[in-house]
Amino acid sequence: MDWLADILKNLAISKTLVAAVFVTSLVMYFGPIALPAYVPELPKDLKPLAFALTVLTGCLLLLWAASGLWALSHQGIRNTARVVVGSSLSEGETAILFLMSQNPTVPLNLEDIDYSRAPATKLEFHQLCKGLQKKGLVRINEYADDLVSLTELGCERALQIQHDVKRRTSGASSTPQV
Repeated sequence: MDWLADILKNLAISKTLVAAVFVTSLVMYFGPIALPAYVPELPKDLKPLAFALTVLTGCLLLLWAASGLWALSHQGIRNTARVVVGSSLSEGETAILFLMSQNPTVPLNLEDIDYSRAPATKLEFHQLCKGLQKKGLVRINEYADDLVSLTELGCERALQIQHDVKRRTSGASSTPQV
């Protein structure tokens, strides 16, 4: 019975092969009914095999399509949630994004902040950055969690914050506090 598991494993790997077998078996089984002048009749002993292949490969393709649609809808829901959640930022999150927008190509190093003069502790900065990461606005380096960089969405939001600050200050030098 190991051969059956091997066949199914190989079929799962090659979706193109499964699609080709599905179309071929579909044409061989239903072709003589729909287009008798173009598709020859199958011998009676091969008809159950063609039907079984059509059903098996059709089910595999249907399951793969459903799985892909599920993943796509799940990703869409996740992205929508990020946009909704990301639309409301705390004052600290806004300040961090504004600070990072000053040099968006260089990661913010939390080790470089003078916490004796900063309005928050290092732990609070880490928590703010984790919240921004959940909103999809920053990426915390997986090897050095003191390095935080803007995502593409974060760059867009930081640019929006810069424009808002410029509009509010109208040339004044007041910026969000970090």
